[in-house]
Amino acid sequence: MPRPKRILLTGADGLVGRAVRARARSLGIDLVAPARGELDVTDARARELVLDRERPDAVLFCAAFTAVDRCAGDARSIAVNVEAPAAWAARVETWWLSSNFVFHTPGPHSPGDPPAPEGVYARQKAAGEAGVRAVGGHVVRVGWVWGAAGRTFASGLAARLRRGETVGAISDVVVQPTWSEDLAEALLEFPRGVSHLIGSGEATWYDFARAVAERVGTGAVVPVLQDALALTDPRPRDGRLQPATLAPWWERVEVAASL
Repeated sequence: MPRPKRILLTGADGLVGRAVRARARSLGIDLVAPARGELDVTDARARELVLDRERPDAVLFCAAFTAVDRCAGDARSIAVNVEAPAAWAARVETWWLSSNFVFHTPGPHSPGDPPAPEGVYARQKAAGEAGVRAVGGHVVRVGWVWGAAGRTFASGLAARLRRGETVGAISDVVVQPTWSEDLAEALLEFPRGVSHLIGSGEATWYDFARAVAERVGTGAVVPVLQDALALTDPRPRDGRLQPATLAPWWERVEVAASL
């Protein structure tokens, strides 16, 4: 299928959104990307106004409430993660970013596997998937994304090491670190149905952090068990996805070390 000609991006100021904007510019894609203050994705009137004004052929819905431990106590998380994606997808063909968190059972998980969420955030993302799919939208599951614009562990790792900090990194959960720019390039191919876009290399965050520390040359990395962290909403113990087609983490360590 050809790429949509005119695309509206929500969540344009986020980690993935910024990477999509940069990649779209390099490809000459007609991308409309309202800033967070210009578009509330949960506001039905704002949605209708921007769709009527911009007339996109597709929506790339990257807006999300990603503060996992706050989802249980913040009603806005339901509006952003469940209600808004389906409402947008009902109006125009929409590609929505879901999460590997929808799987609590052992992985790696295939696109056709039924979601098995445990925590509040995971249940919201699974409900969001169902709502988007019910009106003909597309679901892209991602996980462990990092990049220059983010506030993720890997995004801020090199800066902390350069300050001489000792950084604790989870050592007992296998992850598939995924660079935001690799993800953005794949997203702009607009895979249909349910798809997985994830890095092909597996490691723990401790492995990743040690590799970055070797290149930075300052600071230190110590292993931490996930259960020792003050996390209130359950995380999957094995959220690996397949097929894993994006670049492996070791090909992006130099990038992580430069942030």
